Amino acid sequence: MVRNLILIKLGGSVITFKEKPLTANFEAINNISRILASLKIPLIIVHGGGSFGHHLSIKYNMHTRPDQYDPHGISVVHESMIALNQVIVNSMIKVGMNPYAIMPSNFTLAHKPIAKKIKELQSIAEDSIIPITFGDIVHIRNRTYSIVSGDALMSILSKTLRPSKVIFTLNVDGIYKDMNKKEVLKELDNINNSINFSKVVQDVTGGMRRKVTEALKICGSGMDVFMINGLKPERIANAITNTEFEGTVLKGLRSSK
Repeated sequence: MVRNLILIKLGGSVITFKEKPLTANFEAINNISRILASLKIPLIIVHGGGSFGHHLSIKYNMHTRPDQYDPHGISVVHESMIALNQVIVNSMIKVGMNPYAIMPSNFTLAHKPIAKKIKELQSIAEDSIIPITFGDIVHIRNRTYSIVSGDALMSILSKTLRPSKVIFTLNVDGIYKDMNKKEVLKELDNINNSINFSKVVQDVTGGMRRKVTEALKICGSGMDVFMINGLKPERIANAITNTEFEGTVLKGLRSSK
């Protein structure tokens, strides 16, 4: 496990207004940037598409399944993610951070990790530069393309780098035990793969289900995964600095022994 390397996913529901096409949540992005700027620790950041790439991938009927999608749609979805990435990068630069945008096609091939390239991201992070990548539409083979989600990238990066902390930011306080009461599960132990997936996701759908699926993959490799409300970014700092915070921790196999 790479000591002091933190991997953070900025959820699309945090950094955009998902109900408003192509609308970034500048306030949330700037608040997160200010918090992260105060942390003197190697970071790698992944972000989702929200009302940018996610919205347009639905419009052009694009999925994680490889297919010969509309070439114009491929271009539009890809460029929308670059545009959102630029908003985040510019926000971080303004607060003195050193973000370095990297497309997922630089370190994956047909959704498979290129380990040597992924390890370069660690070297970049250790140079006080922050690699920031994102879900995207990527070339597979023979004129086929596919969506690789930010959540899937979290699993890909975690498996190779084994960061000391893996954090998913959400627009809610964590995984709810009871949606009606808004009761947050503080901790889930993955002892001998005993996390009951159906129990975890019974009150969540869509994007949250995908996040939990990827988080459980990461837990299976022995890493803890933190689910935190990114609209309250001080909780991100608290999780990183081992200060008490509100959210859900999915315990990795190794740490729960």
